[in-house]
Amino acid sequence: MSPDKELRSVRRVVALLRLVLGIILLVTWWENVQKGLYQADNFAGFINGLAAGHPIAPYRAFLTGVVAPNATIFGTFQLITELAMGVSFVLGVFTPLAGLGAIFFFGNLFLAYLNPALGEWIWTYVLLVTAAVVVTFTRAGRAWGIDAKLYRQRGKPSFPFLW
Repeated sequence: MSPDKELRSVRRVVALLRLVLGIILLVTWWENVQKGLYQADNFAGFINGLAAGHPIAPYRAFLTGVVAPNATIFGTFQLITELAMGVSFVLGVFTPLAGLGAIFFFGNLFLAYLNPALGEWIWTYVLLVTAAVVVTFTRAGRAWGIDAKLYRQRGKPSFPFLW
């Protein structure tokens, strides 16, 4: 297999991973909309539930002292960013930028669910962080995505992590 064909093949596999991450984000976003999670009272309750008994005191203090009291802002921010990252991954547009957001988002979920009282299998979040790292740093939007068209038309972006 020629190096160009091999690169295209690898990009397609990573594009599949990008699409799966996008679908996961969009399905989760839709389920959260249906449950009313992003509404201030529900979001504050969710955050306080994550914080209760959390073994990392500074993280627990951040959740209860900053996030929960500002649930309207943080809930709205999460609603918008989950949707934006999901759409970005599915369309393959500004993929590296969305990937950076996803790394921090999934990393935060990993921290949140380190709380043994929740009984969550945290390795799911390790896999999601790892997948987001791969998608971010392999230019996964350049296969089956709008990023490929942007790259062909405009070349390398002047600002890193756009396409």
